[in-house]
Amino acid sequence: MSDCIAYPQQKLKKEWIQNEIDDCAVEWAKSFGKYLTTTDDLNPLTTSQIRKFFGELKRIQAAPSKYKEDVPLLKAKLAYAVGRDKKSRGKFSKIRSFYTEIEKGIDFIRENEANDLSRFVKIVESIVAYHKFYGGKES
Repeated sequence: MSDCIAYPQQKLKKEWIQNEIDDCAVEWAKSFGKYLTTTDDLNPLTTSQIRKFFGELKRIQAAPSKYKEDVPLLKAKLAYAVGRDKKSRGKFSKIRSFYTEIEKGIDFIRENEANDLSRFVKIVESIVAYHKFYGGKES
């Protein structure tokens, strides 16, 4: 695991969605979840922002064949959340970082590949868990 690279040096990898979740994927999710809670010059991502997206993702996962057309629309929902965030009007924000990484992950999900969606959900679930672990705050 010592060769794992943390966020922001490492971005979400296509292999983690399309092949397998390895120890480095978990370490990356940990570093990304922690980054999203930090209060530097950017406001942290709130628990309600991340849970809203995760709830929608879990709804899709519950019936993937029924809601498969909703997967690409997740990007639009995230874009809306970025636009709503008054604190992220500038180019850089934690919600924008979340959007950028998760948008890539959505693009990595292949049509008719249930395992891709399942792995994507597990990675997002890990991010949510570490976000909470590191003190993610309510809005």
